[in-house]
Amino acid sequence: MANIGVEYLKPGMVLNSDVKDRNGRLLLNAGVEIKGKHIHIFRTWGVAEVDIEGITEEDVAPGITEQIDPAVLQAVEAELDELFRHTDRGHPAVKEILRLCMLRKVRHLSGGVSGTKSI
Repeated sequence: MANIGVEYLKPGMVLNSDVKDRNGRLLLNAGVEIKGKHIHIFRTWGVAEVDIEGITEEDVAPGITEQIDPAVLQAVEAELDELFRHTDRGHPAVKEILRLCMLRKVRHLSGGVSGTKSI
């Protein structure tokens, strides 16, 4: 299993592990079926990703990158590589900021991409 972004969650998915907020407070136990209100709570408490049973990040993310012109994606990656060159890309906060910057820049350059969350 892998952690997937909250923006990819759908009601009916089942948590593979407990979800905690930034302070370690338990928000939802493993094994619980996610409902729309849970997704809202995760966003409210700053949860960026959760572990879902039977789903990997590769199962969810390809739909977005398939909609992006490869030339635009390559240009955005090169620009962000330069901007984020001194950061720890393994850190969850930096990883999320980089992902959001990538989506926003791609959306701006391509005039909008359907299926991506508005930032």
